[in-house]
Amino acid sequence: MRSLLIGVGSHGGDTLLPAACSAGIPLSALVDRDAPRASQLAAQWMIPQVYATADQVDSSTFDTALIALPVTEQAAHAAWALKAGLHTFVEKPPAPDLRGLHSLIELAQQSDAVCCVGMNFRWAEGIRKLIEALESGTYGTATCVRVEHVARKPVTSFSAELSLEASLFAAQGIHAIDLAQMLMPGTTGTAGQMISVDRGRLCAMGATNPKAGTRLEVLFGSCAAAFYHSVHVTTSRGDMFHLRDLSELQLRPSGGDPHVTEYPGVRVLWRRSPGSDGYTHAGYGPELAAFRDLLNGEAPHRLARLEDLLPVYEAFDALLTSEGLGWTA
Repeated sequence: MRSLLIGVGSHGGDTLLPAACSAGIPLSALVDRDAPRASQLAAQWMIPQVYATADQVDSSTFDTALIALPVTEQAAHAAWALKAGLHTFVEKPPAPDLRGLHSLIELAQQSDAVCCVGMNFRWAEGIRKLIEALESGTYGTATCVRVEHVARKPVTSFSAELSLEASLFAAQGIHAIDLAQMLMPGTTGTAGQMISVDRGRLCAMGATNPKAGTRLEVLFGSCAAAFYHSVHVTTSRGDMFHLRDLSELQLRPSGGDPHVTEYPGVRVLWRRSPGSDGYTHAGYGPELAAFRDLLNGEAPHRLARLEDLLPVYEAFDALLTSEGLGWTA
């Protein structure tokens, strides 16, 4: 499998490149307008070819494209890769707005190539441990999910074409909404609010499934001094899980638990090891390994396809409409 990486900026060159190599996806070429950085990384990682633009690439000599570019450039390069028949892994967000996502989905449906989106939080070590606990059948099914995802950027728009709210979605919201919907599928009637804060933006959203009696809540923003991430899940048994900063998974057992009188306090089900690999902990390595396995014929377990992100974009689009806001500046 001959693969090229398009975009070797801070994320592409410092995260996606080594994560791909650790996941068994050797790179044969780098593409970036920053020729000195691309050449330096190519020499460091023994990658034989460097191109300034995708137009210089003979796509017939490659099988796969990994794309990690600024928000406003990713959709065009994903379209280029799909038209060239390359299996494509594009970092989030694959498109800057809902209309752009629809266009990419239509293009992917016309192509024989596979297209997956890098949603690494689906594959983060702590999330996988939480999913294992929920799928064990021991604790019942998830009935209420709350995801909080607050960082320190963006406080200004990523580009002149994007609104600040769209930039917030691209940086923080897409992860939070996708993770909540993955843990609690089938919720409808999304409602939300852009909450006023002195720095950045803060957004609260909620959705329900009245028939199933379930609810999800999402809080994301850019007003924190650092990164804060929290996932709460309450199950049909009344058990409560709390994953804090992707570092520790706690269980607060239901009052009906036969062992609760013996030990009613918090139980730690998993704690990050100091020696755990950073790419595995954040999900980049396992996600790219799953993409590699998918191309080798295995089932696409938890990988995000373009169409999987439609409800994520639609939920945020509904919020923007209700608030009188838009994707563009």
